[in-house]
Amino acid sequence: MADYEEDEQQEATPPCLILAPLNSAARKATESVRNNYHRCALDSDSNGLLLDFSDPDRDSYTFGCGGDTDIHIPDTRGSKGSGSSQISDLQATIYVVHDTGAVLLKDHSSHQNTETYSPSHSSSSSGHGGVAVKFHRSRSILLARGINPRISFGRDRFYQFEVRWRSDGLYNFNKYEFYVLGPRHAKHKKYVEKARVGGGAYGEVWSVLDVTNGELVAVKKFRNLSGKNLDFATREVANLFKINKHKSIQHEHILQILDSAGGDDGWGELFMPLMEGNLKTLIEGVENPDEIANTVLRQMLLALQCIAAHNIIHRDIKPENVLWQYDQYGNYHFCLGDFGLSNDPKLARTVAGTEPFMAPEVYNRQPQSTKVDIWSLFATYIWTQNTEQFRDWCSQYSVGQIHQWLVRLSGLPQYASIKRMASYDPRKRPSAAHQLAIMDGGEEETLSDAGYDGLGGDLNAQFQNMNLSEEGYDPGSSGSTQPEMPYYEPYPAPYDEDDGGQAGPSKRYKPAPMGGDGPGGFQQAYVKMYDPPYAPRDDNDSGTAVPEMWTQRQMPTTSEEPARKHKGKHRA
Repeated sequence: MADYEEDEQQEATPPCLILAPLNSAARKATESVRNNYHRCALDSDSNGLLLDFSDPDRDSYTFGCGGDTDIHIPDTRGSKGSGSSQISDLQATIYVVHDTGAVLLKDHSSHQNTETYSPSHSSSSSGHGGVAVKFHRSRSILLARGINPRISFGRDRFYQFEVRWRSDGLYNFNKYEFYVLGPRHAKHKKYVEKARVGGGAYGEVWSVLDVTNGELVAVKKFRNLSGKNLDFATREVANLFKINKHKSIQHEHILQILDSAGGDDGWGELFMPLMEGNLKTLIEGVENPDEIANTVLRQMLLALQCIAAHNIIHRDIKPENVLWQYDQYGNYHFCLGDFGLSNDPKLARTVAGTEPFMAPEVYNRQPQSTKVDIWSLFATYIWTQNTEQFRDWCSQYSVGQIHQWLVRLSGLPQYASIKRMASYDPRKRPSAAHQLAIMDGGEEETLSDAGYDGLGGDLNAQFQNMNLSEEGYDPGSSGSTQPEMPYYEPYPAPYDEDDGGQAGPSKRYKPAPMGGDGPGGFQQAYVKMYDPPYAPRDDNDSGTAVPEMWTQRQMPTTSEEPARKHKGKHRA
């Protein structure tokens, strides 16, 4: 890997290309460049136009019949007087995107007669073939080795040039293989693959270069889009489109949809901004995470306020789904991603989420509301701060025990303004908008509420002496204390036999495997078990720099699935 990265660094040089003339009109235009030698150079070997972007002050070359262009190509008539070549004053620009090393051709012509094409035979005069990628609506397109090997200007390809590369740019792309265009299933190519950054049960996430602007984006590529997989995919996209369909309602803390592609044969791809990473990887090695935790809390409350206004519950708030990048001032900017388990509160009834961030009412299979996300955000906040080594304890206790612990933690003095986020009764939790008002001083909170007194001292010692049983909840009006768990195998015991059954954390605790008729033939739950922080990356883990994303192929289903009887229990 080190050798490969070193090779990439050696090849990350500014792009340099030659436009070699292919017909008589192009040769005449090239010769006229001698009068513009201060703007463009001639290549002595090919008598072509040399476009060198190594000069930091040079990021573009313009073409046209106007006097201000770098390369003059006259609007002339054909040899048989068949009419003008229809060259505009500013016909086209070839420019470089310095961040990625991509070279793009921009068509400015009034007749839209700048073209890219490939040789009609298997190879060009330089011994290399290539593929043509047509202009999109933006009228700009990528030029790279093997991609758009020929370009022309004017009516009927009046001026024809071949693109020959001396240094092809595209920094940090593998130079030892042909560039791979995608989507592979579509005739209309939109990107060049860069690297795989993660994957999950439904597909893979790639960083790719957008062929229309030369910038990096994220693409989720799906597989097996049928049955329940398709239901969840379309629901996610439908919910995201509620927020993203108009710029006026897009939210700065919710990941946006840039584009989508798909077909009727079970494939789909979704395009979103490529973020720097997620909260789980960001927090590794941070000695004082409180500032990050507070930023995450406020920005995610703003995101939850937005989705609640659209009558959406996320149901999988966790560190892996909180994505980040730097803003223009160098500060952390967080976005909520992965809406794969999102739903309308009136329709949501299955157990869905990730240990140990799942709200009690979801775990207990009770009515769900936007308040489930409030609980999960509190758990994420505690995880980020790592209060009393919460991250380690998450992998040692079961979901029900973590619920009790979070309620106890919420009573500590430092959490006075957010303690109600961890109310076991969801009716007592504030909405996202209400919680923001509380934090801004709009409502005074005290520690006098029942269930929050007398929690000072060594909290870790208190938990070691607690009887953390699954039946320790105060059910109140919320119903049965024993959850019915469709698509989820509850923990039989959080301790190994050789622990003697004693209460307390176990170094050897392992959650029971999931089972049941989960979504899409993968025989798994909608519940993801907790991965210890900083564990080696699992290629089947959805917690990547880019969240699970889906494609819009049909309208979402109207319910998660009709309930049916199964061995005395309801399964969603």
